[in-house]
Amino acid sequence: MASGVITLPPHYEPAFDTVWHEIMAQQIDHRLAGMYVSDTVAGNQKRYDQMGSQSYAMSQKTARAAVTEPSDVPTAIRWVIPTAYQKATWIDEDDSVLLGSLPDPQNIIAMNHAIAVNRLKDQLIINAALGTNYTGAQATTATALPSSQQIGVQFPGNTNTGMTLAKLLEAVYVLDANDVPENDRVLVYAAKQLYDLLLNVDQVDSVLYNDVRALMKGRLDEFAGFRFVRTQLLPTAGTPSIRSCIAYQKKFLLLGETKGQSTKIDILPQQSHAIQVRTTYFAGATRMEEAGVVLISCDETQ
Repeated sequence: MASGVITLPPHYEPAFDTVWHEIMAQQIDHRLAGMYVSDTVAGNQKRYDQMGSQSYAMSQKTARAAVTEPSDVPTAIRWVIPTAYQKATWIDEDDSVLLGSLPDPQNIIAMNHAIAVNRLKDQLIINAALGTNYTGAQATTATALPSSQQIGVQFPGNTNTGMTLAKLLEAVYVLDANDVPENDRVLVYAAKQLYDLLLNVDQVDSVLYNDVRALMKGRLDEFAGFRFVRTQLLPTAGTPSIRSCIAYQKKFLLLGETKGQSTKIDILPQQSHAIQVRTTYFAGATRMEEAGVVLISCDETQ
């Protein structure tokens, strides 16, 4: 017998847990909940008519009963075009017997579907913030986030960097310069960006370092005027891996739901009476204006 190995009699039996456990190493919650505008879309798409700001300058009246010169009000149109999503899982009719002491998995599967919807909501908001939105009278004008709303991966120098205080302050500057409201600002980042911030601030009696460290420990939810929200759903691209982070103000992103989350459990006779757990969700999202959204590119290999 090998050293340290105990041979048990063959009639000994292992014990088995009698509950299903959700795998915890995943995003379970809807991280951006309450950090965007919500609306209901009753048709296959919804149009949002916008009236822009006129010139700040008032014209001077230079004579009595002078001719009135009107000024036009700029307008714009935004669209939400919802998409139907679904997730279905089949449970064999004999599973309830063959699983032994484990309970019927219907409930845990329904919970798993709900987690998928939570992640999807975040993904829709992220896609709307960073991607091409469709505008114009017929929703045919492709509108991308302009370069003026993007902070490059090399900012402010000529080499790639991760998340830095300089990039954060530049995002604040871009929003401020656009007269974006200072309340309800959000910074969406991934795990590497907070790590970068801790490495890039002075660590000797630094208020900034203490604030960032408190943010990491969950004692601070705001930094540089932003509510910090972490999610690994933010996209990466290229080699080296460049993460797209987002700074925005709540009113500049909108999620429109045609139909909220719905889960149905049915028996499928054509599938040997398997039980189907099916969850559906119908929604779309858009940027309401480009001026209130900033893309921050961060090199995750630095």
